[in-house]
Amino acid sequence: MSMERLRFFATTVIGLEDVAAKEVENLLGGKVEQDVGRIIFEGQVPDIYLLNLKARTINKIFIQLCQSKFANLEDIYKLAKNLDYQWIIGQEQSFAVRTQRLGIHNFTSMDVSRVVGQAIIDSYINTTGKRLRVNLDAPDIEVYCIVRDDEFLMGVNTTGFSLHKRHYRVYNHPAALKPTIASAMLRMGEYSSEKFLLDPMCGGATIPIEAALEAKRVPPGKWRSDFAFLSLKICSLEEFEKVRTEVLAEEIKGLERPFAIHAMEKFIKHLRGGIENAKKAGVYETISFKIGDATRATDYPNADFDLVVVNPPYGLRANPREGVRRLYEDFLKILKTKFRDATLVLITAASKRFKEAAENTGVAVVDERKIWHGDLLTSIFKCKV
Repeated sequence: MSMERLRFFATTVIGLEDVAAKEVENLLGGKVEQDVGRIIFEGQVPDIYLLNLKARTINKIFIQLCQSKFANLEDIYKLAKNLDYQWIIGQEQSFAVRTQRLGIHNFTSMDVSRVVGQAIIDSYINTTGKRLRVNLDAPDIEVYCIVRDDEFLMGVNTTGFSLHKRHYRVYNHPAALKPTIASAMLRMGEYSSEKFLLDPMCGGATIPIEAALEAKRVPPGKWRSDFAFLSLKICSLEEFEKVRTEVLAEEIKGLERPFAIHAMEKFIKHLRGGIENAKKAGVYETISFKIGDATRATDYPNADFDLVVVNPPYGLRANPREGVRRLYEDFLKILKTKFRDATLVLITAASKRFKEAAENTGVAVVDERKIWHGDLLTSIFKCKV
């Protein structure tokens, strides 16, 4: 089985599909298709290990079992029953079906899970004479279905809980950025370890930590030992350990290449939290931390930055309008006087305010993309200062 081509799909943040596709193309070398909130590609079993360890911008990786159009629940049952599950689920293993449903249907996601679960049991009885166990709380194998309008997609979770949950988050900033989004923003700014990077409102330091992990070639999955693929029949712990050892050997140890990654924060509580997170991630020495206000020129570190990546306050809690626009204007003015020709990548839910501030300060917006950060519709802006 191991050298056979498998079809995969991976979930990502809606709006960042192209960034995720490019990352997977770089890691695996094949062609990657984009869809809404997911990317689709082919690979082999070792690619499961590689992606779960190294991918920075995707959430979960699934082995695709079926993708088809359907008219009703009966069609879904038939599609699922026609598959052979022996290669993926062992006779002693339990399974569960989880469904995400988008569009208007005369059935619920629970109905889909029930019907697909029954189809898997029936198919397995037909081929082996054995009845599989369902375990909704802690299944060995998690089957995932997406029903979108008249499309049915079915896969097996190889990841377990989402890859965006990095192990280093010991201090939780109230407006923390998802590490997958931070990593995508660094890619949009074409970050590389040679560049001088600054996050002047770093909060819990997610952006500088993601940059440091990338600069030092530390895989974000390094600390995880609970991947779902370890329960899959086609995967082997021995093979995984081999890939893991190779991946960990790429890490740049010590400080033989000092990287210019700077983090500044106005509130001491958040700065301390960011430092705790960086220590947990093993990159505290790689980042220069500093207390400072992003609207005060004299507070900035003394360096010429190529890239500023930031998740500033959106002003959604207080009297939003004027306060947040003024903050953005003061901040942009300082960037213009201090860092000529730098690239700025910024995320905000107050996109109208930011656009006004950019126009008022003469900062050129090169690119704007809408993405969902949790349930907030935000914009990521790329600007030339």
